[in-house]
Amino acid sequence: MESLAEFIIKKREKAGLSITGLANKTNIKLEILEDIEAGKELFLSVTLRQQIARVLKISPKELKEYERSYEFQEISDDVIDNIKSQILNHKTDLRCPICGEPLVTRIAKMYDLDDNLVLQPKAHCVKCVFQIKE
Repeated sequence: MESLAEFIIKKREKAGLSITGLANKTNIKLEILEDIEAGKELFLSVTLRQQIARVLKISPKELKEYERSYEFQEISDDVIDNIKSQILNHKTDLRCPICGEPLVTRIAKMYDLDDNLVLQPKAHCVKCVFQIKE
């Protein structure tokens, strides 16, 4: 089965559009479409899917069939706690426990009801649905 990137490129070329032309007609930033066509994006938001499908004259459902699906798997609390600890210790080269791709991390600074500073580790994967937000 062809990839999402291959499918969009094929449909775009069949419609006689350059990637810039697709960007103009969909009002999607060229950089986003370049990432999609390079295979960096494996699934689309509902809005992107609808915009691309409308211009390429296909159904959003047909486009969704080419998106990568993820089986949601439960990650143990120990693994999550370990990742949080590493974020708080400013380790920067963390990998996703689901797919092994890099994690984008940050430390949110919040205050509790007594006005004490609380550091909250946050992370999300660059490729899959894994995230730590609480």
